[in-house]
Amino acid sequence: MNDYNFGNFVCTLREKKGLTQADVASALGVTPAAVSKWENGSSKPRVEVLFRLAELLGVKPEELMAGKYLEEETEVKKWEKYIKPFKLGKKQIVILVSSCIGAVVLLLALVFAIVASALNSQKDTAEYKMAYEYVVNSETFAELGIEEDDLRFNSYSYRMSTDADGNKVYEAEYGFTVGFKKNFTVILHKDGETWYVCEDCTHFE
Repeated sequence: MNDYNFGNFVCTLREKKGLTQADVASALGVTPAAVSKWENGSSKPRVEVLFRLAELLGVKPEELMAGKYLEEETEVKKWEKYIKPFKLGKKQIVILVSSCIGAVVLLLALVFAIVASALNSQKDTAEYKMAYEYVVNSETFAELGIEEDDLRFNSYSYRMSTDADGNKVYEAEYGFTVGFKKNFTVILHKDGETWYVCEDCTHFE
């Protein structure tokens, strides 16, 4: 069943940002055809792509799923008439605390799974391979005398902005670490359709 609310909302947000379907596809590592299917409501992105799409379009993931901006205060007021004050006994407090702890653990596990999935999906991209090879071929990496197997990919972020001339500027940041000793942060910039390592931005700590 087509979700036109989702599709129309994505399309509206994209146009507000001045992006084409090709821009969105390039930023998320998908095809323009996939973006077109999202906007006509015939499909939705995977969870990790949904989170990145929401960040790109400047909204919350739950707002994308709802197909509209969520007005939290209004939603709270709708439910106020159904809420009645009550007192909790010791047993109820223990159950409530246990439930909250369980919910937090599940939430953390879900967040970890989403982050892990998003990071793993990045490993298939040419940009990730470019950043990885830059690290392992660097003088700093050689000086440490470590093996490639000791290198861990631990963070990824993507940013798009507009420069003074109105041109779109794309930046991807890849973070690697070796134990607790060394952090490698590689910054990539996009020139037209080509990504390159920004050596002035990249740093080893």
